[in-house]
Amino acid sequence: MQRVYKLLLPIYRPEEMEKEIEEEWIFDSRNQESLDFTLFTKLLYRIAHHWCVHIDLDEYNDLLERIYDRISLKRVVSQDGNHRTVVPAILIEFTNEERKI
Repeated sequence: MQRVYKLLLPIYRPEEMEKEIEEEWIFDSRNQESLDFTLFTKLLYRIAHHWCVHIDLDEYNDLLERIYDRISLKRVVSQDGNHRTVVPAILIEFTNEERKI
């Protein structure tokens, strides 16, 4: 969630970010250790609804795509100016039951 936080609030204080992420996790996960499919989709909707100016599918989609790009790709720039793109491993598992929702 740190990458999402940094995208939405580029000027932040690390200690505030950690506290807010912890509080949001308790709310979003309903105090569980992980998010199931339903809670995950509710989290994404809540982020889009909170940060978009209008209730508009295209605006929600644009924001969620920017979040996805920000958390799924990382550009590494070395001191000599060379850069490479790194794709971190993102693991999301949903049971077959959850996929039917």
